[in-house]
Amino acid sequence: MKYLTIENGQAHYTTDPTVPASKKIDQISKEDLLKLLDLCMKEEDFEMDPFDDILLKNKAHQIIYKNIYQKLEELRKQRIRFSDETTVLYRTAINKYRAELDNDIEE
Repeated sequence: MKYLTIENGQAHYTTDPTVPASKKIDQISKEDLLKLLDLCMKEEDFEMDPFDDILLKNKAHQIIYKNIYQKLEELRKQRIRFSDETTVLYRTAINKYRAELDNDIEE
């Protein structure tokens, strides 16, 4: 699902996965930003049109979209890294405790 889109020279966003991006980016509120952050962290299929200043004709839309896009993209990359680190951490702990359990059972 695309939450940030560029269409007809303007940037749009949505915070509702069932509704296509239709609100203009320059009308975004603090609450909408928080919803986008939450969706970015939770949704596996969170997508955004890449920033392109040539496609965006409105200068205000360029500035707002670029900043939001960069922050959300950075957050998505961090989310993947956090997930990978958590998996490794838990796998290490599980293997350690499994080995201890196996030793206890053998004794």
